[in-house]
Amino acid sequence: MYDKTKFSMLNIDDFFCSNQYNTFKEDFSYADVQGIGKGGYQILFFYILDRVEALSIQDIMDDAFLIDKANQILSYLGFDFKIGHPFELTDEFNHNYRFKDRFMGDQIRYYYDFEGMLIVLGITWEGILESFEMVTNETIINNRLEFFTT
Repeated sequence: MYDKTKFSMLNIDDFFCSNQYNTFKEDFSYADVQGIGKGGYQILFFYILDRVEALSIQDIMDDAFLIDKANQILSYLGFDFKIGHPFELTDEFNHNYRFKDRFMGDQIRYYYDFEGMLIVLGITWEGILESFEMVTNETIINNRLEFFTT
């Protein structure tokens, strides 16, 4: 299972060379919270004061390089599942999600709350894991879930 302490040590430079990603500093916000984004649209590390607060992986299914990098990140964090592979229910990720929505095409996103951490898994109707989001910042979590609680 995942290691929460590994998320706090997550660093984009451990997975990408500096010339392989962009740094978004000015006027960058994630769920209405200001910070620094590193990466790109598909794989994004969101930092506040040099500490990663969110990780977003999406729209990478057509890029083998990004799928490999995403799966390296998931493995580093201690997850057994992989982007682009069938998702199997586990004790932690079963039907105990807090919310779900249909965001894109045939993908359903499942929102899990683990010890002050939000994890969102995007799974296709065929059962393939296509997207992943992990957030530790309380304000971002509240902003992401606000849609479901209003």
